[in-house]
Amino acid sequence: MTDGDIDFGIRLKAAAGWNQLPADWKRLMRLEPEGCFVLESDGVPVGTVTTTLYEKRLAWIGMVLVSPEERRKGYGTELLKAAMDYCETQRVEVIKLDATPLGKKLYDTLGYVDEYRLKRMQGSASRQISESVRRMRPVDLWEVVQLDIGFFGVSRQGLLERLFEENPSLSFVANKSGSSEIVGYLFARPGQMAFQIGPWIAKEPSAAEELFKAALNALAGQSLFLDVLQQVNPHAEAMVAKYGFTTQREFIRMFYGKNLFPGKPAEIYAICGVEKG
Repeated sequence: MTDGDIDFGIRLKAAAGWNQLPADWKRLMRLEPEGCFVLESDGVPVGTVTTTLYEKRLAWIGMVLVSPEERRKGYGTELLKAAMDYCETQRVEVIKLDATPLGKKLYDTLGYVDEYRLKRMQGSASRQISESVRRMRPVDLWEVVQLDIGFFGVSRQGLLERLFEENPSLSFVANKSGSSEIVGYLFARPGQMAFQIGPWIAKEPSAAEELFKAALNALAGQSLFLDVLQQVNPHAEAMVAKYGFTTQREFIRMFYGKNLFPGKPAEIYAICGVEKG
């Protein structure tokens, strides 16, 4: 995939009703230039797939899309296998993805295993007052990246740096009361239909809620999406529902290989996005 393929990717995601902007495609390609692919049939593009490698230990597969008129021809399987082959050449230890209930059927046949379920929540932001939360600064990034390793399981330094650089006014940290220690962080970014919140991570529920309130305040009046963890984080769904958010659809987190990097899902309130983990 190259920048010249972005218009095709945008058409595919629009047909699927997804939220990504051209900036999201560019970010995926910058993170893994050799790992994002377009499938062609007789010289005509028919599908896409992306991979994002974290430390070349954990890989994420996303944006598995096929033109509506070309579905049910095995192209989805070809795309997924191309992404998996790339991960194998990079000696990745485990592959993960977030599947729709329909897509899960394909992943099951290829040996992927369920880890937990996610729920896409949607709502509108409103004015809020938050405490112990401030906008992220460049100097905070090192501490945020180190914290994220424990939560996510491996380093996502390149991704977090790009999210901050693209939208510094929508990047927040929560400090421990009476201390400069960072105990949580939240990133947000624009989308086609709504702003996307994530990753949203905190050591304690009170810090998580203050971060969420800061994002709601910054985006007051805007539509929002976020993908929260079900059951494994007992606070996330209830906290979001408290501010009027409702369920849009569900995803299933799956992995291929041994789940070597589970992280701490009980402290993850919203993932970055189904295409990046």
